[in-house]
Amino acid sequence: MRILPKLAAAALLLCAAPAMATNGHQLIGVGGYQNSMGGATTAAPYDTTTAVSNPAGLAMIEQKADFNFEAFMPKRSADFTGAGGQANEGGSPLYLVPAVGWTGEVTEDTYFGGGMFLISGMGVDYDTIDSVPFGAQQGDMTPWKANLYSQYQFWKLAPTLAHKYGDNLAVGVSLNIDYQQMAFKQIYFNPNNPAQYMGADLSRAGGAMGYGATIGGLYKVNEMFTVGATYITQQTFADMEYRLSQGDVMMPANAQMSQWLMSGNGTYKMGMHFPQQVAIGVAVVPMAGLKLTADYKWINFKSTHNSIDLKGNYAVVDPSTGQAVGSASAMPMNFGWDDVNVIAVGVEYAVNPLLTMRAGYNHGNSPIKEEDVFNNMIFPAIVTDHMSVGADFRMGHNWEAGLAYMKAFKKEIKGSGDMMGQTSGALISLEENSFIVSIAYNYGK
Repeated sequence: MRILPKLAAAALLLCAAPAMATNGHQLIGVGGYQNSMGGATTAAPYDTTTAVSNPAGLAMIEQKADFNFEAFMPKRSADFTGAGGQANEGGSPLYLVPAVGWTGEVTEDTYFGGGMFLISGMGVDYDTIDSVPFGAQQGDMTPWKANLYSQYQFWKLAPTLAHKYGDNLAVGVSLNIDYQQMAFKQIYFNPNNPAQYMGADLSRAGGAMGYGATIGGLYKVNEMFTVGATYITQQTFADMEYRLSQGDVMMPANAQMSQWLMSGNGTYKMGMHFPQQVAIGVAVVPMAGLKLTADYKWINFKSTHNSIDLKGNYAVVDPSTGQAVGSASAMPMNFGWDDVNVIAVGVEYAVNPLLTMRAGYNHGNSPIKEEDVFNNMIFPAIVTDHMSVGADFRMGHNWEAGLAYMKAFKKEIKGSGDMMGQTSGALISLEENSFIVSIAYNYGK
């Protein structure tokens, strides 16, 4: 019977974002350089994307403006065949992920810059398919239809100030001005009686502004060894607002299904923040032209994505009479996300003064456990292993161009949650490819 509270969470779940190469729903790196190094750049800044990974890096790189254009291609599926339902793949096969930044000198040792970056995203759009027999408790084994859709994006504007102390130490801070937008629909209905349904329709997208900060440091121990560290505060957002009609949300209020929560006409609010995180990294130059990097990152999803309330005016309905017997002001959505721990490594080799080659690997645990799969059918943020390669080409004194490719290997998780005395058998999967083109102009030369 524990599945019923989970259904309420499932019907309202969508927290991130186009389905991207992700640690949880956060990109492993922003732009071609970070992706080609597997995200292991905390101690090895190269371009203006360091404003979001380690703001101290702006004091250690060339003065430049750079532009990154990522063609991101996910493949995701929802599968109910374990419960006698159907499987389906869906959603846009291509997303454009841009990143634009700049940096310049304020004084001899102080630098200002930043940029606008897409940090996170998610999206699925499946056909209406057979799911699970929600009437099994009453002996009806007819699979209910599932209508599943989601879209999420998170942008960050990061004005950054960095200062260099001598040739070895730099510190930096960026103000994070954020925007996120989310829409989703997850409705289950009885094909023999469409008036019998459960779920939520929040497909009229809600958006909200947020804020936070990023603090970072870099220390060059010697010509061979550099260390770096970054702390990103929780990104605090205003509530997203959704204008709902009566019945857009219809969910069991308890495990016995003796009462239901039904939304009325009005505005509903949902507050969803973005987690704090810590990263530490090292960069080693064992010989001229060769650089090795390694990062550890902790993303505190448990603090922000474990449970979220959808607040508004609900009627508590007795299903036997259809009459309202009370009211409620919030519906908890128990996502059940865990923290994500990431290990990333990268290698860079300067073939000659004009060509630099890179490769990287990134591993992070899935924030979604087997018992939470059914809660996350429209949010399969489960990939764990990524490989990447890339190259930069210098053109004359000022221009650079780059190419990168990233592969997130297919990951599947089958749910172990109990539903009305039987295993739901729900399964989610995700794999990803992306190609990135970058161009930079070094105006400090």
